[in-house]
Amino acid sequence: MAISAPGVGSGLDIRSIISQLMAVERQPLARLESQQTSFQARLSAYGQVKSALSKLQDAAKALTTSTNFSATKASIADATVLSATSSASATPGVYSIQVDKLAYAQRVASSAITEPTVGAGDLTITFGSYDAGGAFTPDGSGAKTVTLAAGSTLAELRDAINAAKTGVTARVINNGTVDQLVISGDASGAAKAFQISGSGGLAGFSFDAGNPGGSTLGSIQAAQDASLTIDGIAVTRSSNTLTDVIDGVTLNLTKGMGAATTITVARNDEVAKTAINDFVAAYNEVNKLLRDQSAYNAETKKAGTLNGDSAIRSIRNQVRDVFRDPLTGLTGATALSDIGLSFKADGSLSIDDTKLTAALADPTKNVAELFGGNGTISGYAKTLGDTLTSMLESDGLLTSRTDGINRSIKALDARKEALEFRLERIEARYTAQFTALDTMMASMTQTGNFLTQQLANLPGANQ
Repeated sequence: MAISAPGVGSGLDIRSIISQLMAVERQPLARLESQQTSFQARLSAYGQVKSALSKLQDAAKALTTSTNFSATKASIADATVLSATSSASATPGVYSIQVDKLAYAQRVASSAITEPTVGAGDLTITFGSYDAGGAFTPDGSGAKTVTLAAGSTLAELRDAINAAKTGVTARVINNGTVDQLVISGDASGAAKAFQISGSGGLAGFSFDAGNPGGSTLGSIQAAQDASLTIDGIAVTRSSNTLTDVIDGVTLNLTKGMGAATTITVARNDEVAKTAINDFVAAYNEVNKLLRDQSAYNAETKKAGTLNGDSAIRSIRNQVRDVFRDPLTGLTGATALSDIGLSFKADGSLSIDDTKLTAALADPTKNVAELFGGNGTISGYAKTLGDTLTSMLESDGLLTSRTDGINRSIKALDARKEALEFRLERIEARYTAQFTALDTMMASMTQTGNFLTQQLANLPGANQ
C-alpha cells in the first residue's frame, strides 16, 4: 500500500502514516470478523429452521389427536331457549327439549320503603331446602355467622357479609327512595336455600320463607331447580348449565316458561380439515425454507446461507422420506393422494378440497388412522412427529449443528481478542518509532539550517 506524507522532518503526518499501516495490519482481523458474520448468519438460519420444524411438529401432533376427526357440532333451532356445545363423545342425532323452569339462587332484600336500623350484632345463615309447605330442612353443613363488630350503615353490613364468605353475597341498591340491602345465594338450586336470623343491632334482619310474618327481609327470588323435558324424559338440575344429561353435550339454559326447541348434533369435519390445512401450511413453510437456505443461483452466483450444509440435506431427506411409500396394514386410505393431498414439483403439498371433504365424510377412508396410525402401524403424522422429535431434542441433529457453530464463534472471539491485543502493541510500536523519526528529522533540519547560516557568514561566501 502506498504511503503518502506531506513534507519531511517535523512536518511528518504521523497519524496518517500510522493509520495506513494499521489498516494493513488489521486485514487479518477483518477476515476473522467476516468469518464470524458468516457463522452468525448460519446460526440465525438454523434458528429459523428449528422454529419451522417445531411448528410442523405441533401440526403433526394435532393430526394424531383422534378427537379432531370425531368432532361434533350442536345446532339449536331456537337460540333464545338455550345454547349448547358438543364434544367428540357426543352421539349425532336430534333431541327435543322443553324448558319449564330455570334454576335460580335465593335472593332476599330489606324494605323498599324504610331503611332498616343497623348496629353491632350477628347474622346467622343456615343453608338447606324448603318443602312445598314452607318447612325448612337444614342441609347439615352448619350455621354460618356474620359479625358486625361496629357500624351503622347498610354499606358496612354489606362489607361484613361479603368478607365473611358464608355462601351469600350482599349488595346495596338505591331504589330511588331508600337504600336496600340485597342478599343472594352464591349457588343456584332448591337445595341451596337459606334462613337468616339476626341478633343485637342486626335483629331487624331475618328471613324464613315458611314464616313470612316473622321475616323482616322480603323474598325476591326463591331458590329453585331447573326443570326441563328431553325427548319426553323429565329432568331437574340445580344449575342452568347441564353437562351430564346428554353424553358429550353441554346445555346452557336461558329461557323457561315451557319454551321448546330442538338440538341437532352432527359431525363436524371442519375441525379435522382445519388441522390438515394447518399441517400442509407448516409443511410447505419448512419445504420452502429448506430450499431457500440451501439453494444456489447460477445466474446471480449467490448461494443460500446453508448451501452445501449436509445437515440441511439430511433434514430435507428425512422429512420427505416419511411420505415416500404408501402405508400397509391400514383399514382405509394408505396414501396422502387417497384423501386429496399431493406433492408438486417443488416438493410442496397441495390440497384438493373437494376430495378431502369427501374423504373426511367417508368412514371407510379412516383419515384419522392414515395420520395417527392404529396402534400397530404408525400413521404419517405420528412417524413425522417422531422424526422431528429426534431432530429437535437436546442431543438431536439441530442442537449438534448449532452447538458446533457456537463453538466456532467462541473460537473466533478468542482469536479476535488475541489479535486486537497484538494490534495495540504494533500501533504503540509504530507510534514510538515514527515519533522518534520525527524528532530526529526535526533535529537534523535544525542542524542543517544552522550549518547553512554559518557557511553563509564565511568570508567570500557571497562570491
